[in-house]
Amino acid sequence: MTVWDPQPPHPVPDQPPPIGYAWLALFLGALVTGLLVGTIGCGFLLLLRWGDGLRAAFIALAGTWNPWLGWLALCAAVAAAAALAAWLVQRVSPAAAGSGIPRVEGILRGEQPSGGDWIIPVKVLGGWLALSAGLALGREGPTVQIGAVIGERVGQRFKGLKDGWMFLMSAGAGAGLATAFNAPVGGTLFILEEVLRRMSPLGFVLTATACTAAVWVERALFELPRDYTMATLQEPPINAIWLYLALGLGLGLIGVAYNRLLLALLRGLARHPRFPLLPRAALIGVLVGTVAWYAPDWVGGGDAITQSVLTGGWVSGTLVAVVMVRFLLGPLSYAAGTPGGLFAPIMALGALLGLGIGTGFAHLAPDLVPQPLAFALVGMATFFTASVRAHLTGIVICLEMAGNYVMLFPMLAACLAAYLVAEMLHDVPIYDALARLGSARPPEHSSGH
Repeated sequence: MTVWDPQPPHPVPDQPPPIGYAWLALFLGALVTGLLVGTIGCGFLLLLRWGDGLRAAFIALAGTWNPWLGWLALCAAVAAAAALAAWLVQRVSPAAAGSGIPRVEGILRGEQPSGGDWIIPVKVLGGWLALSAGLALGREGPTVQIGAVIGERVGQRFKGLKDGWMFLMSAGAGAGLATAFNAPVGGTLFILEEVLRRMSPLGFVLTATACTAAVWVERALFELPRDYTMATLQEPPINAIWLYLALGLGLGLIGVAYNRLLLALLRGLARHPRFPLLPRAALIGVLVGTVAWYAPDWVGGGDAITQSVLTGGWVSGTLVAVVMVRFLLGPLSYAAGTPGGLFAPIMALGALLGLGIGTGFAHLAPDLVPQPLAFALVGMATFFTASVRAHLTGIVICLEMAGNYVMLFPMLAACLAAYLVAEMLHDVPIYDALARLGSARPPEHSSGH
């Protein structure tokens, strides 16, 4: 018996109110929403690139100083950025904490109120500080919540449509995810599979419209390329499907462990309210800064790690070490209470684990594994499925980001195995579990300011 309800009560209707212009009005609203989300989201992505460059430059500069002084300066900078990001959330907009996706889902289900007018500024500035400092957080959490707020505000302009803001809020959230990963189909599926959790004709039309408009802005106006490049993959031998099923079983177990580690950490902090948020964020910043001092490529959201994996840039010994560090760094970074998502760190871990397991299979059965790199790509979607339980979204986003579509069948098999393992272990999907903890906010945020 499953421990979570796959189709909770949801107030978003399937059809617009019976007004003649409703469909046209909502379509135009979705188009405007997508254009705005694409513009603001791409601006945020460019800010993050600049922030990553600043971090790399500072680490290089500190490396020329006395080792103790350089380490101390780097840790102080990361700690200050993390603490400032957490302070912005705590004092200005508590609703901007964490991923933001559980909160968006809660609002659409009528379980939580709207977050207020300061979400976007705090999400942009706080997210930039946290991610630029090197915390292992994803860019998609901020862009999804930014998109949802934009959609909500656009929808409120249609005074004659009772639930117009709900339709456009979900469409804006999908556009935010599509912008984060340059993946319009994945953004659309995410709303249908994870947020609405049903195939709604109106939900599909509006979300697809917003995602298409947002990614058009991203590709045509900002000229941002596909996220990852990798060698062309060959379709694996059909007999290798058993190896991908084994990959799914293994990553299913590890994904459940990752979820439970994150939740145990958050629950532990909730039981110790005497550990204030800002010192906690600063301490986590010191830990991240220490990792960055010794291994600069191991920190951050994980995009550089994933790209390195997909180009075969990790040797086995280093791969084991970075997996262990990232497995702990992701939950610790999320516990800092700053804006930041879970997708990118989860996919980076999946790529690392997939490459490691694929390399092992290549030694055991070289005829069945001509390209161990294929397991890295499949591992991204599989680990995402084990944690989030949105397998179609994970598959499509990974295929869109990498541009390799021959792995669809192995991905489906591996994700199926991971999904079944997580369900048999009664693991709650991570966003549902975070929603139960208070919309992914540490307990200090629950009261607001």
